[in-house]
Amino acid sequence: MTMRLFESIIEANHRAVAAGAQGPLNLPEIADALPVVALTCIDPRLNRLVPEMLGVPEEQFIWLRNAGNIITGPLSSTMRSLSLACAIKGGREIALIGHSDCHVGKTTMMKVTDAFSALGVDRAKLPENLNEYFGLFASERQNVIRGTELVRQSPLIGVKVPVHGLLMDIQSGKLEWLVNGYQTLGAATLSFGEALKQTAVDAAKQTAAQTVDVVAAQLPEFKLGEMKFPEFKIGETTVDPGNWLSQVESVLSPKPEPKPTEAALPMTGNEMESRFDKTRRYRIIGADQKVYGPIDGGKVLEWISDERINWQTPAQIEGSGEWKPLSAWGASPKPPAISLPPPIKPAPQLHKVRRR
Repeated sequence: MTMRLFESIIEANHRAVAAGAQGPLNLPEIADALPVVALTCIDPRLNRLVPEMLGVPEEQFIWLRNAGNIITGPLSSTMRSLSLACAIKGGREIALIGHSDCHVGKTTMMKVTDAFSALGVDRAKLPENLNEYFGLFASERQNVIRGTELVRQSPLIGVKVPVHGLLMDIQSGKLEWLVNGYQTLGAATLSFGEALKQTAVDAAKQTAAQTVDVVAAQLPEFKLGEMKFPEFKIGETTVDPGNWLSQVESVLSPKPEPKPTEAALPMTGNEMESRFDKTRRYRIIGADQKVYGPIDGGKVLEWISDERINWQTPAQIEGSGEWKPLSAWGASPKPPAISLPPPIKPAPQLHKVRRR
């Protein structure tokens, strides 16, 4: 039985890993399936590994790359390149090839913002939701499977073009076949209108928060104390609205937090635990760079006690888009008690004086 292109590639790759040398492909048998289009990560460790472990001749290998071999949508710029590689360059099959130990997959939002800050890019200039914009992921396997689904659904990719998903071991070069493109041939694809709608919805999610920030920045600052009201009387007392408003404004304005002294000692684990808000639910980024949760605060403390995580583990309060170390999510201070006004004294009783 004649093997198809990626059946031959996988078989030769596994023989090569076992024998320590690349097994030759039977090119005459697979010539009709070439050239092949591949999307991989930009990791320089793949420069030698991918051509060597696929065994496809250089002139029959159309190689596309981006950070994390990420597909963000059925009409994305990467999808445009994949479709033109098939339509113009004659690509017969497509393979999305992820790899183990991917640095993009290990990157957190805090690392991204710190890296951009070191390059002089302020956080305010970056998109609000970095995970969605940059396509950050926690699992190389899920990233490949998700990307393969988007390529298969794209109206820009012909239904007769197999779309495969593979994962390469960065140490040995061994290929794991995650998605067999021959089994999904003929699968229903989105219409261009449906793909355009999906792209628009995804784009709206990414820009909604930014739009709110821009509009808020353009509105003039509202200052209660600058509003003018006429003076008025209560009984015989004249009330000056300016003084009254300034008193209200002083109560409402946030009090500056005391600056920590340089000699302040770091808090102990017991102190951080006492400050930690146990009433909230959290998402946690584990040592494997996967997101867990939401879990309640009690379970977080249990994991810290078991040394599965620590107070520096990145965490996010449920409903918040911000990631901080666990130690930063302290319980909110209780608002100061508002003193009640003194009780109203009863009016004195008047006695009628009788005239004699």
